[in-house]
Amino acid sequence: MDEPTVRRRVREMITTGALPCEDPATLWGGTGDGKRCAACVEPILVGEVEYEAVLASGRKILLHRPCYLIWMEECEPGKSTPEATAPSTP
Repeated sequence: MDEPTVRRRVREMITTGALPCEDPATLWGGTGDGKRCAACVEPILVGEVEYEAVLASGRKILLHRPCYLIWMEECEPGKSTPEATAPSTP
């Protein structure tokens, strides 16, 4: 999945609460073993970096490294999306 598509998906998941904006209480990195990424839903294959984030709520999410970085960017305080800053039409 390409970066703009993943970014849109992550934004939608944050909006709906499917992917919360919580700082991980713990974060582990390792090699993938085929489990699905919480952001792009593609398998994290052997040879790819898998991040396992355990949130303060106890929820565990698995993400590809690029998907993790997008998630962190989209959760930055004050983050304004292009959709949020687009001028409205009367």
